[in-house]
Amino acid sequence: MITADVIDNLLKYFTQERYKSEVEAAKREFAEHAGNFDQNADDFEMKMAQFADWYLFTRPHSEKNTPPLHFIEETEIELSNFEKEKVDGIKNSRHGIFEYIKTKGDDIYIKDLFLNEKLMIKGSQISLGFTKEELFESRLIPNGESFEFGPAFCFHPAAATKYILKEIKLVRKLKDAEAKKAQKEALIIKLSRMKYKLQQYKHVKITDIYSNNPKLKV
Repeated sequence: MITADVIDNLLKYFTQERYKSEVEAAKREFAEHAGNFDQNADDFEMKMAQFADWYLFTRPHSEKNTPPLHFIEETEIELSNFEKEKVDGIKNSRHGIFEYIKTKGDDIYIKDLFLNEKLMIKGSQISLGFTKEELFESRLIPNGESFEFGPAFCFHPAAATKYILKEIKLVRKLKDAEAKKAQKEALIIKLSRMKYKLQQYKHVKITDIYSNNPKLKV
């Protein structure tokens, strides 16, 4: 995936020696809601993709108070014109929770649950793993007149759908745009943390984890 290659290049730049302390702090924060990196785990590559997405595009840099994506122009990173176009696209990406509707040919039809809007991912390079029962977190990056999926996904169990939809509805009711954006990102992170807890404690009922009164501390 071309966009994944661009993201990988950004990650290499923003994890070099000069950013060492920032990366270490970010890894500690990420581990709190997604667990430590285990190279032998089945989800290692996806967890790395989730970290890259969060570190580059969501987490505010401690000195800049904004994610690295938004102060690229202040750095010495060298980008081709094509990469600059991709970065501009990522800046206008949609990070959210989505519902899979159907696949038609190479096109994926989904619904953005925060915006209550149906979308088509035309000619999607990613087509496996989607089910109508599982809501999922992803980042949609503008690609011509359509979108493409970013490389990071987090699929939530079907039994959590009712809870997730209820929480999203509360966010959608907020009037202030900045407050809505902040609460959306906070909810996405909270849901990611719940998914990690579910993987840790498989003997616990899903609805006892995806809850505002969880049996486990989330």
